[in-house]
Amino acid sequence: MSEIPPTTFAERVSLKRQLGLAAVVALVAGNMLGSGVFFTPGELAAVAQHPWQVHFIWALCGVITLCGALTLAEMCRMLPHAGATYHVLKEGFGPLWGFLLVWLELWVSGPGAVAGIAIVFGEFMQRVVGEAFAIAPVWWGVGAIAFFAAINLAGVTWGGRVQVTVTALKIGGIVALIGGALLLAAPASASAALVPDESAGDGFMAFVRFAGLGVAAVLFTYDGWIDVSHVAGEIRRPGRDLPLGMAIGVGSLTLLYLVVNVAYLRVVPLEAMRTSPTTVASVVATSAYGPRGGTFLDVLMMVSIFGALGGLVMTLPRLFYTMADAHVGEARGVLRTFFLLLRRIAPRTATPNGAILFTAVTSIAALLFFGSFSRLVNFFVVPFQAMNILMVAAIFRLRPRFPSAGGYRTPGYPVTPIVYIVVMAALLASAINARPMETLIGSALALTGAPVYWWMVRERRSV
Repeated sequence: MSEIPPTTFAERVSLKRQLGLAAVVALVAGNMLGSGVFFTPGELAAVAQHPWQVHFIWALCGVITLCGALTLAEMCRMLPHAGATYHVLKEGFGPLWGFLLVWLELWVSGPGAVAGIAIVFGEFMQRVVGEAFAIAPVWWGVGAIAFFAAINLAGVTWGGRVQVTVTALKIGGIVALIGGALLLAAPASASAALVPDESAGDGFMAFVRFAGLGVAAVLFTYDGWIDVSHVAGEIRRPGRDLPLGMAIGVGSLTLLYLVVNVAYLRVVPLEAMRTSPTTVASVVATSAYGPRGGTFLDVLMMVSIFGALGGLVMTLPRLFYTMADAHVGEARGVLRTFFLLLRRIAPRTATPNGAILFTAVTSIAALLFFGSFSRLVNFFVVPFQAMNILMVAAIFRLRPRFPSAGGYRTPGYPVTPIVYIVVMAALLASAINARPMETLIGSALALTGAPVYWWMVRERRSV
């Protein structure tokens, strides 16, 4: 494999390192903190038998996520460029794998995720404003995507400031929900306590089964930490701020999740969660703040989803830009024109405005055409998570090539990456078993990037 190439001319001249530690933490926590914390506790109640098991699973998932984040942070230090995950896969396993990762994000999972989050935001927005504004949820979603695209076209500093602000707002709202549950709401009566499920069994194997089901229910609530790596080329001190920001972001969010569940369980016992899993947060908010609690919760969920949407619109274009910048020289015809568009950097703002506009347009198109793109995204859960496993595994190939120079190194290596790889591989096997047809279709669509890549390679060799 070739030596690591220097930073590209476009990145070296135009992209500017303007993001600080606060923006990194906000992107990590903001992208991870969506609507899951409001609905997942009810799902976990279906398999938990005791309150301590709830806290154990949320803490365990935080540790697993931190293992992946700390490992990726070291590789971002090695390759502190925009779209760092592309470079990690490219240098770890070859350029085809980096290309396939971006191809998957470019055409389906990227715009699909943005569109799926945008429509949920629109639904909550419509509930909050009521009949005051007769606007369909899809148009609220379109407006939100356009808003964040405009903010990011104004410059990465503006995008970072907005993420810090929105993340602070939603964490403040969740703290208010926690405070209300602990100080204002009446505690659950003893008669509502959970009656243990005798069929669950005892012993080590029963605990392993519970842990597997619990992690499967909770772990994806921690998703989104990878996205901050896409802006590694615009972080002022990536060697320090990326590892520290990832650790603070994942660690603080894990603590927040644990405290949220303490608050939930004080008001809604496990048996009640199991009976009505989707209303847990609503019951807590109403118990704490009365009839206005429902509106407060809707606003809080709306802000949480809004922030997650903003993080995606900010980070995804950097990944698209990176792939286009790497392959524009070997592309021909329409593909070359397309890559030139994606790699376009605005001279005044130093932002990849071509990729930002592409992300906005494709996401809005998906939102308008499908109304909800979330079902299509299910086809890509397996191939996308497989890429994440491969990305973390790249540490074993990259570390020998980057001798330590006193910079950040993954704590607990090699156990840290192995923990993440083993757990995610087990979940991946479970997903394949549960959704074989969706897995097959998603994998086939992801692999459509392979002939495009091989065609580019052939064209380059024929020149």
